[in-house]
This record gives sequence, C-alpha cells and structure tokens, in this order.
Amino acid sequence: MSTTLMALNPFTIFTYFTLFSILTISCSCFHPKRLNNVSKIQSNSDWSPAGATWYGSPSGAGSDGGACGYTNAVDQPPFSSLIAAAGPSLFKSGKGCGACYQVKCTGNKACSGKPVRVVITDSCPGGPCLSESAHFDLSGTSFGAMAISGQADQLRNAGVLQVQYKRVECNYPGVKLTFHIDSGSNSNYFAALVEYEDGDGDLNRVDLKQALDSESWQPMQQSWGAVWKLDSGSSLVAPFSLKLTGESGQTVVANGVIPAALCLLQYCTCAHVKSLNASIASFQAAVATFYGPPTGAGSDGGACGFTDAVSKPPFNSFISAGNGPLFKEGFGCGSCYQVLCNLGPCSGRPVTVTITDECPGCSGAFHFDLSGTAMGALAKPGQANALRNIGNIPISYQRVPCDYNNWKIGFKVDLGSNPNFLSVNVEFQNGDGDLSLVEFLPARSNQAIRANHVFGATWSININPSAQPAPYSIRLTSGSNKKLTATNVIPVGWQPGRTYWSNVNF
Repeated sequence: MSTTLMALNPFTIFTYFTLFSILTISCSCFHPKRLNNVSKIQSNSDWSPAGATWYGSPSGAGSDGGACGYTNAVDQPPFSSLIAAAGPSLFKSGKGCGACYQVKCTGNKACSGKPVRVVITDSCPGGPCLSESAHFDLSGTSFGAMAISGQADQLRNAGVLQVQYKRVECNYPGVKLTFHIDSGSNSNYFAALVEYEDGDGDLNRVDLKQALDSESWQPMQQSWGAVWKLDSGSSLVAPFSLKLTGESGQTVVANGVIPAALCLLQYCTCAHVKSLNASIASFQAAVATFYGPPTGAGSDGGACGFTDAVSKPPFNSFISAGNGPLFKEGFGCGSCYQVLCNLGPCSGRPVTVTITDECPGCSGAFHFDLSGTAMGALAKPGQANALRNIGNIPISYQRVPCDYNNWKIGFKVDLGSNPNFLSVNVEFQNGDGDLSLVEFLPARSNQAIRANHVFGATWSININPSAQPAPYSIRLTSGSNKKLTATNVIPVGWQPGRTYWSNVNF
C-alpha cells in the first residue's frame, strides 16, 4: 500500500545552512505511520540462535559509522552506541542497514538474560561472522548491556557468545526521518543517506520524483549501505520527492523533501511544524571550546560530581562544562542542550550535551567548554580534528529536555557519608535534568528533611539514625517545579560509595 501524507499531516523540513541561518520549507513527511507490516515482525516466541562477538572500544560504538554510512551518528542518540555489525545473512549487502533486533544471552554466568535492542549499522564480512548462519558483531556498549550489572567486562572477555535474537520494530520517539545529502551530489547526480526509519528500519527500494509537478518516479540504486543514488545523465530539477519502500512492502512518500537549494544543503529532516517553530525561536548564539583528550569526556566527572559516569552510558562522553549562566553555581548540573556550528568543518547538525562541569574562566555570555568527543561530533566526517584545532568557535544552542530512554534516577552515596550524615549525588534525570530542591523522607515519618545543596549535583542532610531511620525516600523538585518521589531508594544498611537505583524518572 502506498501512503502519501500530504493530505494527512502538514510537516516542515528544516535544514541547517552556513552563517547560522535556518530555512523552513513546506513539505509532507512520514512519521505517524511506520514502515512496517506487523505480521513481518517476530512474535515473542520467535527467538532464533546466533553467535555474538564485539568490536571497537569496550564502551564504544564499534567503529565510526561502518559500512552503512551513518558515520558518527552511531554513538549519538537515537542509536546511542547500541549498534551491531552483521554477518552476511543479516547485513544483506547493505539492505539490512537500519534493521532492529533484540539480542539476549543466558549461557554465561555474567548474562542478565534481558534483551537489548540493537540497530544494524555495519558489516562483519569475515572471521566468526561467516562460521554461523547468523552473527552479531556488537559494539562494546551493546555487548556489555547484555550483562548483569557490574559484570560487563567479564562478559566481554567471554569470546564468541551464543545468543538468542529476534527482529523487532525500530522506534525512535521524537526523532524524525532524515536524509543526509552526499557531498558528491551535483546537478546530474544525487545521492542521500536515509536515517532513522521507524518500523522496518531497513529499505528495499527508494524512488525519486523531480519537481512537484512531475508524475514520473525514477528508481534509485543502492550505492552502498544506507546510501541511495540516482545518476541521471542529465540535469535534475528540484525539489525532489522521495518514495521509500520497506522490506515489508509498505511504501511512503516524502513530498518535496529535497528543496531546490541543493547546492547548500547538508541535512533534510522531517519535523512537526509546531516543534520546529519552537526550536527556531529558542536557538541562541554562544561560544564553544573543548577540554580534555580529543576523544574523551573532558575531565573525570568535574564540578557536578558525576565522577567517571561522564564517559559511560547514558552520558557517553557527550558532556560540557558551562560558564556561570549555564552552570548556575551547580544548579545547572544535569541540564541538557543542543549545540550546532556552521564553520567550514562543521556538519551543521545538532549534538545534545549534558552540563556536568564548570568552566569558571570561560568568557562570553554563554560558553560551552565541550568534551573532545562532543566537539568532534559537531564536525563533518573526517573533520573533527580540524574543528577542534580552531579554538573558540561560534555556535548556536537551545535548551532541550533530557531523555535517557529507560534509565532510572540514580543516587550515589558520597564516600564521606556516615550514620549521622548522608550525602548523595543525583544522576540521570529526564526532562529538566537539573534540580532546585531535594528532600529526604525517613521511614515512619511524614515530615520531609530539606537537603543542603553541597556542590554540583550533590545534596546532604544531617540525621539522627534513631529518630530518623532508613530506608529513606527522596523527593526531587526539578528546575521547572516538577516533583517526583523515589520511594525507599536508600535502604537500611546503606553504604558510602554505593549507587542506589530508583524505579522512577521524570
């Protein structure tokens, strides 16, 4: 069935141009329905055996993009390093790019048995990937996510692991279908990388229609991975519409998605009109630098007190130190921002970072001292070092809700805590991200104890253990006055240095 959404939902395409300009162009784009036929997705009982290994760094995203062409998007949301290179039966000469699977392991004592969703972003053409009918060469992050808490390194040391897998729908809430124009495109040749398809995730066919008044669809060829091309041999007349066909046969049309200003274009992204208008209005000018190793997480935790969590999921090194108006004497810790730049090495694509540190010497009204990883992610493929070498760069930024998917709020008990003094660092709040008030509720008491803001994201109380015994519930108030209670999160017998996980988030 073919679905053209022009009559159903108005959408707006937004593209990032040089000199910080943002252009909106009316179009129709796929989002409310998914590129899938539900009958094609496996049921809960349809688990199949496969082999699994991992590659790249232990907490990384495998390689920088891989054979599907997603470049540095693999370690950024919505992929967030939860990706896999696939053996030939799953990679399908690139036609499997973007497909989503759940994988789980039970045969090793370090296995949690809980499924992890991964996206195919790369090819594994040799070694153990050829010795089994199905094989996932997972990123270090994905492999470790199958483990019991604290057992990720032990599981990664297991070598080739036997796992269960099944095909599932892709689902990227709040992320719109994106077309990344290949830099080699010209008046006679057009190529684009297609990203973030919900449902099937992969594509079986892509067709292009020139100019809105045309009736003729021209089939594109798969160039490689998730990149599709049309070499017409004559001048192409934009704007272009693109028709996508998923593996299940579901077809959807993005009308006029590639505008006439193709020579300037880098990204075309489907977005709701209302959310687009809000984001345009809230982008502001700022300055950015970077600190720490070029591919690192800035410093080990910084002034917010998150310690080594900054380099691990869900932060994944996408962090920033902020100057006074961003750090806010520690009350800005945990807040999330999108940043983008438009200098020569810049991709023009926004990157989401979390405030985890202070930059007291940073100049300018708003100054982001980014981690080397975050700064590099602003660049075009292969241009990260060139961008980092510029020094101070002008950027645009906007405040955005934090979204750590299925993570719950964590409370790390400070090492200086004792039976009469309890201090916790609060981590991974969705939404506002930052906190304006923290209150402790002892067992058998309805009276809250207002915590002192010690520094960064660390809050403390003085306690009388006999009159105010554990377990302790903790009530959080966000920067916009939203409230949430983590019930009995600090247990009887709590210990300094331990992190206690709630079952809630904003």
